Amino acid sequence: MFETMVLVCLIGGSLCHTLQDLEGPYQTEKECIKRAYVIATELPEYMPNYYAMKYKCITKGTKL
Repeated sequence: MFETMVLVCLIGGSLCHTLQDLEGPYQTEKECIKRAYVIATELPEYMPNYYAMKYKCITKGTKL
């Protein structure tokens, strides 16, 4: 099972946050990646001054 994490950063700044998906975990890494892209697409609606920089699909229970 995979959990989705997305690194988002302030446009024009160095402030970044890690967002953890609340809908997972996902059975496959492919589903996890798909969810990361959905989060990136919806990000401007919730955090308009941020952009998605990176994503990571981690195995559930794995420490960062």
